[in-house]
Amino acid sequence: MKDERIGTVHRTQVIDQLSQALGEGLLTTEQYDGRVVAISTATYASDLMAQVQDLPPRLQWDPRNAAPPTPPNRNAGRTALILGVVGVPLSFCLLGWIFGIAAIVMSTRGRGAHGVGPALIGRVLGIISVVLSIGAVAALVFALNSSTSP
Repeated sequence: MKDERIGTVHRTQVIDQLSQALGEGLLTTEQYDGRVVAISTATYASDLMAQVQDLPPRLQWDPRNAAPPTPPNRNAGRTALILGVVGVPLSFCLLGWIFGIAAIVMSTRGRGAHGVGPALIGRVLGIISVVLSIGAVAALVFALNSSTSP
């Protein structure tokens, strides 16, 4: 088999295998830490296989059985952006938190692209919506509890 380049999904799978080995006491913390550092700089499948070669067969990693990376859901990023934009003005009506949380959740499904994109902007607007909603509720409670007597 040809030694192929690996990605983040593959590194994560091997780190999961090492975490399981650490949990079972097959590795010390120092061994685990050293191997995770090596995995973070790995470029080829053979680099990853070298980190688990001394573990039991059930904890071995085989690149042929590795799950291929899933492409990001681009519609989720757009949906997160729309929900975030709608959530900001609705925060003053005490409903923005609903759209804000929905925007945050949808933005995690639209990840994969690097840099500023619709998913990131939707997440930021969703967080702003939630914070503004909390502020609006706090202002309403303060206004209802403050006395206006002379």
